[in-house]
Amino acid sequence: MGIQRRIGMIAMALTLMGVVYTPGQSWGQTEERIGTVLAVDGTAEVRAANATTWEPLQFRAALFPNDTVRTVADSKVKVLLRDDSIVTLAESSEMQFTEFLLTPQQRRTIISLTLGKVKMLTSTVFGAGSATEVRTANTVAGVRGTTFVVIFIPPEETEVVSLEGVVVVQNPQLPQIEPLPANFRTQVIGFRAPTRATEVPVSIRQTLELGLRLTEQIPVEVKPRAQRQAAGPIRGEPTTAGPAAPLVPPVPTVVALQDGVQLVQPDATEQLNELVARTAIVNSALSSEPAPTRGAVITPDNTQSATTIQQRQLSKLRLTISLPR
Repeated sequence: MGIQRRIGMIAMALTLMGVVYTPGQSWGQTEERIGTVLAVDGTAEVRAANATTWEPLQFRAALFPNDTVRTVADSKVKVLLRDDSIVTLAESSEMQFTEFLLTPQQRRTIISLTLGKVKMLTSTVFGAGSATEVRTANTVAGVRGTTFVVIFIPPEETEVVSLEGVVVVQNPQLPQIEPLPANFRTQVIGFRAPTRATEVPVSIRQTLELGLRLTEQIPVEVKPRAQRQAAGPIRGEPTTAGPAAPLVPPVPTVVALQDGVQLVQPDATEQLNELVARTAIVNSALSSEPAPTRGAVITPDNTQSATTIQQRQLSKLRLTISLPR
């Protein structure tokens, strides 16, 4: 490594020391959403601050200050923070969003990794007091715009790998710092200072990136409503007032009667007599029709119809002869 490059990294590290390693303090956190789940592969869960129960994390779920996120075996979750940072938590891992601040003057994100592996892709941060950090029990890794991975094996083994940019690594109990350029790594074991940065072999980097690769889902709701209801409500999104009411037959319209008006039940005998009278009228009308043509359909190709027409025409024909006197 060139002397100028080494001096440049040390100068950057010294510049970041005052930003990254200031004592913890309150940064005016609110209960607003700090991030959104971009993708979930397998099973991921979240526990709110001061809560004792875990709830499942789904695509588009909201995250809030002091939320703790964990994954099980063969599972990953990717989160987009409001400061445009992207956090990917590997399988069998757990992290907490310890601090989050986003104002026009400051951007500060602190994640506590309590188990497993996390990848952080950060945007450039500006302003006094701005920082992006990942902390473990014995390590603080701080950056200003870079991509890096932190691996923590409890109780006191931490490894930091820089994929892009420069990462500053320190054991908070000791003054020594170790700047990591891209494709370099360091370890912090127990209460020792970080080891000297060593280059990461290509095979190890590829394996590391493959284990943390997770494609973002399309940010459009494509599941049918029935499936969304079966999966439960999405964290941070408004829920409906309750389950949909079952379909029931329509209720007949009820008309209010005026005072003094009562409904009269029709008499069965009277209904029968009325039906018999109507039947007799219909039969009488049919019996008055001439028998040969009753119910007959007259068509040109029906010989009987043609004969009937001729007979009717002849019966109506009259010949009158008048002779002069």
